Amino acid sequence: MAKPHQPNKKQRMPKREALKVAGTSAPRLDGVEKVTGRAIYTGDIELPGMGFAKILRSPVPHARIVSIDARKAEGMPGVFTVLTRDDFKGLNYRYGAIYKDQSIVAVDKVRYAGDPVAAVLAVDEVTAEEALTLIDVEYEDLPAMTSIEDAIAPGAPLVHEQWSGKAELRGSSYGAPDRFKGTNICSHFSYSRGDVERRLQKSDYVFEDTFRFPKVQHYSLEPHVMLAHFEQDHLTVWSSCQDPFGLRDQLAGIFSLPLSHVRVIVPYVGGGYGGKLYVKAEPIAAALSWKTRRPVKLVMGVSESFKTVTRHPARVRIKTGVTRDGRLLARECEIYMNTGAYADAGPRVTQKAGYRALGPYRIPDVKVDAYCVYSNTVPAGAFRGFGSVQVAWAYESHMDLIAERLGMDPLELRLKNLLKKGEDYTPGDTPVDCDLKEGLLKVAKALDWKGRSKPNTGKGLSVCLKDAGGTFKIAGATVKMSSDGSVVLLTGTVEIGQGSKTALSQVVAEELAVEMDQISVALLDTDVTPYDVSTSASSSMTVMGLAVQRAAQDLKKQLLLAGAKVLGGRVTELNLKEGKVHSKRGKALSYGSVITEFFGSKAGEIIGRGIYRDLKTKKAALGATTTFWEVGWGGAEVEVDRETGAIHLRKYVSVADVGRAINPAQCEGQDEGGVVFGLGHTLFEQMVYEDGQLLNPNLVDYRVPKFGDLPEKFSSTLIENNNGPGPFGAKGMGEGGLLPVASAIANAIARAVGIRFYELPITPEKIWRALQEKKSLRLFRQSN
Repeated sequence: MAKPHQPNKKQRMPKREALKVAGTSAPRLDGVEKVTGRAIYTGDIELPGMGFAKILRSPVPHARIVSIDARKAEGMPGVFTVLTRDDFKGLNYRYGAIYKDQSIVAVDKVRYAGDPVAAVLAVDEVTAEEALTLIDVEYEDLPAMTSIEDAIAPGAPLVHEQWSGKAELRGSSYGAPDRFKGTNICSHFSYSRGDVERRLQKSDYVFEDTFRFPKVQHYSLEPHVMLAHFEQDHLTVWSSCQDPFGLRDQLAGIFSLPLSHVRVIVPYVGGGYGGKLYVKAEPIAAALSWKTRRPVKLVMGVSESFKTVTRHPARVRIKTGVTRDGRLLARECEIYMNTGAYADAGPRVTQKAGYRALGPYRIPDVKVDAYCVYSNTVPAGAFRGFGSVQVAWAYESHMDLIAERLGMDPLELRLKNLLKKGEDYTPGDTPVDCDLKEGLLKVAKALDWKGRSKPNTGKGLSVCLKDAGGTFKIAGATVKMSSDGSVVLLTGTVEIGQGSKTALSQVVAEELAVEMDQISVALLDTDVTPYDVSTSASSSMTVMGLAVQRAAQDLKKQLLLAGAKVLGGRVTELNLKEGKVHSKRGKALSYGSVITEFFGSKAGEIIGRGIYRDLKTKKAALGATTTFWEVGWGGAEVEVDRETGAIHLRKYVSVADVGRAINPAQCEGQDEGGVVFGLGHTLFEQMVYEDGQLLNPNLVDYRVPKFGDLPEKFSSTLIENNNGPGPFGAKGMGEGGLLPVASAIANAIARAVGIRFYELPITPEKIWRALQEKKSLRLFRQSN
């Protein structure tokens, strides 16, 4: 694993603010609670009179619902009620992250095997499960389409007969031109500059490749869990979600309630990775509570989470024109993202995939078309990397293929074409904010790139870039100091295991000169917590970090004003140090004493507020400028067993640009975790369908990485150039680490045994078969 963080002075800018708390590997504030089992998760919450819900899911991938008869289930002892399509009178029962294309339970037809058809509320889970078997549903089968090719074929049956049209999310417009009416394409993103066709014609060489990415699942340790309670006209929901304010808004719309009448509380969340963004099954729990006026708990099993949300499978075609010496001239990208039965965040993921498909390279003329496609599979939504993973796998594999065809070193090809710091990725967007060559050269050095490899051993590298921080994000934070000088932080960032509680508290501690043990982070509750769009896009340390820093600075300003009144003198003569207000005259008072004397009794508090808001601009391709650029550099060394196809990952090197590490140990953990995620879809993970049925929705048949799959040598290096827009020069991170993994390993395998893979995962069986085919072809040629 990675060595302890050792700052490299050469990596940093000359002027660097001296910090005491931020920049240290402070122990996690939630660590003791979690390792001792005292941490409270949604599943731990129980309320008096609570019922337990279970969902009846469709056994078929595509069918019209002819009839539903729930009378036997409703009459079963211990059953409180059954929710079906017949219960929606008075409800706005359609919802969705972008398009309102999903209903609380199926109404007209089911669109994938696993689509919720009904739900039972009973005294316990066993009774609820048994009652599900008593619900009679008659289906009329329809043709099912599980692949991109099936869904976009001319005359393909429609997953949704109703045209989605246009929709908006956070200032961005989504949809598809009218020419796609009557097809399964629900959203289209395009971007172009220059004359690609003309430039391709004038290129010395034109290379074209197509790559495929599999359907994979988030697999959080904690599946989806929620609890809902309607009391009169107020709804309270406890949920393991990543965007409580977005969930609040959707629920308010469904039940026609003011936002002030919907309260969402988020305890600890046992992992999210995007799978707990946007609405999932919360409307089912809320509708059951609305119908019965009792608390409802809905806990999914792992197999149910598999049938709730996934990552988008993709097909990516890239055509690139180059000069003889390897200079990139033009690129054309065509991307299809399979969003499953419902759009969820698919249009936004597709937009991001299209925008990020150009990679970190200087390409004068480009044309990108990205399509979001409905199919009869589990809906695909947000997932760590958010569209970047699919296209990064494609464009960095494509770069190695170009190098191979030109007879160039893959490293030299990349160095020749990488964007420089300060160059535009696209006109109107934030210029590239880091030295892309610096990290790539570090990876090459760690791999001993020029060194000779043993037989059946190869090295591969990759560099990937994504716009990060989210498009047009808004966040707020509050910092309160009590009369004893202790501090409470209120932040809408969800602690999903990434360590935000600790890192954000370090920012507060640094600004206010207090010890970490004097700070607590309040439970996230939309009734009292300031607004935050979502915990996503590696934004917490930058977007929320700035809101928190500004709140702490606002409090600091007020504290100094109070100190000036109590101690006498000017504010400019005061400073904060070790929990006290110090005067140049030698006087010092603890924060508690200052507040007590300022208010005249030990009864007051000082409250600081901070807000962050991105800027909209029509000049930027996505309608708002990029908050910061997140970069992932990766390098792999593999050894392939020609007899079995087994892959031995001898070394993996990851380098991350973090601006300034607020908590170096947590940054390394995030980077390493990203790499392990990448190992999953590269070597093991794939959701397998047959006749519209998901065959492996469990951890027996679905393979995730284990400790034994870690690289023999595994290093993570943090580049700290103080170049981030966040507190003290920080940048967000956590997604960059997984972007280069697939292409770096595939490139290493190609250099080891001469076989190029265009589809993931790369399994020993696939390698063995490819080696056998290559051997047979060689023997055939020799015999002829």
